[in-house]
Amino acid sequence: MSLSHGASPLADPPLGSWPPELQLPLASLLATRLLAQTQQPMRRKGPAQRGAQRRQPGLNFRELRPYQAGDEVRHIDWRVTARLGRPVTRLYEEEQEQHHWLLLNLSPALYFGSRERLKAQLACELAAALLWRGEHHPQTLHIHGATPQTLACKGSPLPLLPAICLHYQAGLGRRPLPITLAQALERLRPRLPHGARLTIISDHLPPPPGQELQLRLIARRHDIHYWQIRDPLEAELGGTERLPVMSPLGPGWLDGSNPQFVRRYRHQAQQQLALSQARLLPLVQRLTLLDSGLSLQAQWPSL
Repeated sequence: MSLSHGASPLADPPLGSWPPELQLPLASLLATRLLAQTQQPMRRKGPAQRGAQRRQPGLNFRELRPYQAGDEVRHIDWRVTARLGRPVTRLYEEEQEQHHWLLLNLSPALYFGSRERLKAQLACELAAALLWRGEHHPQTLHIHGATPQTLACKGSPLPLLPAICLHYQAGLGRRPLPITLAQALERLRPRLPHGARLTIISDHLPPPPGQELQLRLIARRHDIHYWQIRDPLEAELGGTERLPVMSPLGPGWLDGSNPQFVRRYRHQAQQQLALSQARLLPLVQRLTLLDSGLSLQAQWPSL
């Protein structure tokens, strides 16, 4: 493991300063290895994916050229050959190991939960599972939190997991972050290796203009996988009680006993999510929404 850069050392809160239900034990991140080893369900493949599977494993298509003596017959492109009236060979080159970059957002907005866990807890478990799943590739983890840090490893991601726990614990104080997520993306963009894939674990809110711009610039050269975390209360009011809230306008209530308010609340939540996805879908190769009211184990088989 290597440390690329970081801010000041983490200030680890005293043991027992947070309730047990808010803790993120290392064991929970270690257990995600079992999820990563679970075979993912078969997905219906489009023509491009099916075509990619017919080529030689470990090879990337490079160019076409006229057939020469000694070329393998299986590399002849018969469709182009039929169109040109002369044999044409497909040339390949060895694939390079794809480098995976994972950006884990631990901003204060992720430290919210109306059920059994905070969104940040699910985000950390998801990050660990994705790191385990990519352990055969070079991986770089950037934690966007109170003390931003970038860590790299090749092979087992085990050395990265304690850092996730420490950064999660430091974020429980919900202190304002030194930089925005847009600024973090701007700093990471020139450091992404050629062909690297960027995976982002963040909130479900629509990206601000600065963040959207950085994603657009990154998407020109890199594949982006985006995972959104949403709490059930951010989707709809599940009960009929009145819940006290604090907003920029001051204290107020979420009145679950008022059917009209409940419908308006659900409609606005749906509009907010639709806006977020409308902005992200043109920029990412994969967009996935997770519910922090459910365990990662319950949602993993369908991901």
